[in-house]
Formats: sequence, structure tokens, C-alpha cells
Amino acid sequence: MVYEIMCMGEICPLPLLKAKKKFEEMKEGDILKVVVDHRCTLDNLESYFSKLNCSIEVKEVLRGVWEIYIKK
Repeated sequence: MVYEIMCMGEICPLPLLKAKKKFEEMKEGDILKVVVDHRCTLDNLESYFSKLNCSIEVKEVLRGVWEIYIKK
């Protein structure tokens, strides 16, 4: 299953807290898509989820807008 969180205009820690909460509810193999428009939020999400040893893919879909795909 794919879940999506839109965090446009939000700065940390709110997007990270939302992503952590949803990630805890997910099952193995599920994907969480987080859309952000702040570089610091992108960096924080990558840093946190890389420590959990899950798969992370980042796409810059517009200048300054990123989609982060986190697979549990």
C-alpha cells in the first residue's frame, strides 16, 4: 500500500513527526510518500529514516519541491 503525506509549507519538526507516526502504522513492504518544499525538512527525513535501514528515494519534481519515497 502507498500512503501520502503533503507537507508543503511546513517546517520541521512537524513533517518528521507526521512521517514517523504514519511509518509506525505501516506494514512491511508499504511505501510512504512525503512531499516537502523545505530543504531542511528533506535533510531531516533522509537522516532519520536512513538510520532505520529502510529504502529511501528522493525526486525533485519541481525546483525546491521533493517527493520522498520511504519503503518499510
